[in-house]
Amino acid sequence: MNELKEKTIGVFFGGQSPEHEISIITGEFVIAELKRIGYSVVAVYVDKKGQWYAGKEISELKFFKEKYQDKLDGLLKYSLNLSKSKKKLILESGGLFGKKEIQIDFVFPTFHGLGGEDGSAQGLFEFFQVPYAGCGIHASSIAIDKTFTKKFLNSLNIPTTDFLIFNKEKWESEQRSVIENIKNTLKFPIFVKPARSGSSIGISKVKSVEELEEAMNLGFYYDVKVVVENGVENVVDLTCAVLSDGKSVLASEVQESVFESDLFDYSVKYLKDGGVQTGNAESSLIIPANIDDKFTDLTKKYAKEIFVEIDGNGTARIDFLLNKKTGELFANEINTLPGTLYHHLWEKTNVKMDEVLDKMITDGMKRWNDFQKINVDFETDVLNNANQLKLQNKK
Repeated sequence: MNELKEKTIGVFFGGQSPEHEISIITGEFVIAELKRIGYSVVAVYVDKKGQWYAGKEISELKFFKEKYQDKLDGLLKYSLNLSKSKKKLILESGGLFGKKEIQIDFVFPTFHGLGGEDGSAQGLFEFFQVPYAGCGIHASSIAIDKTFTKKFLNSLNIPTTDFLIFNKEKWESEQRSVIENIKNTLKFPIFVKPARSGSSIGISKVKSVEELEEAMNLGFYYDVKVVVENGVENVVDLTCAVLSDGKSVLASEVQESVFESDLFDYSVKYLKDGGVQTGNAESSLIIPANIDDKFTDLTKKYAKEIFVEIDGNGTARIDFLLNKKTGELFANEINTLPGTLYHHLWEKTNVKMDEVLDKMITDGMKRWNDFQKINVDFETDVLNNANQLKLQNKK
């Protein structure tokens, strides 16, 4: 995108989410890659309290390696200038020597979880008419919520496991009936998941009724809503990433993730051998997946269909579960910002990060240009005709 080569891309990361540290890793990865291919980049870090920082000091991962909270005390804090920001974000920081200003022409959000990947940050960018990379408000808000995702998949007639949804209030007031409902509707083993938590945080595999109460309490520790769903026996965990430039959608190779524990948890994803989700734990990854070609083709077909129907932009990762004994394939979850953009899977698909980033930026700019053409003016006499007593504020 030559039109952005002379302008500034702001990479936003961190945020008030349990996935804060994963977002830092993704943010710093994107910053380094954008700089490598010639973009002008400013790092914008949002700490766990919601304070904004920007600048060179935080643009490398090494800053966050050790006691980084203490280092932040010596940095300038920034806020958004609400009066100046329109079609660009203006960040300002006051100090002894006057204000410092940073202008951002394009945003590359790399938040994970609530407060950034859920459509809230995207809403901010759209309010100020600033172009940005990745999925928009509606795709983000549906995908972040596992209950909305399940209903969305059902509407497309794409198979997903049977599920029940409960809120915290119902659990606390009708615990016995909730347990009975789960026991009579679903088949153990089941999974209990916080509706809007990512990276497998707060998820439990439940093998019996006796384990259910603890699992539900854990789920409600991370959210006010949980989804309880059937497990898949003889399971193969599959992933397919998709990529769009606003005109066409490309599906990656299908990845099979191998794990020995009861679930594909945070430790396997990010800690053991460097983490599967960051592409470091190569012994836990099979690319392309060791499955029949018909399942590979179907996984790619579903992934592209889901992305298009949810009105996706840029990239996303769609997760699937295959029962290798029965041949049943279930769509599981949609991730609108895969950790480190799932670069390892794109590399195995012979797509370089230059192309991934350029396509995401191209798609973001296309969306922005399309919206600039929409007419927001509508001439009307409705205010002149608003003479009803109830609108006059008369006593």
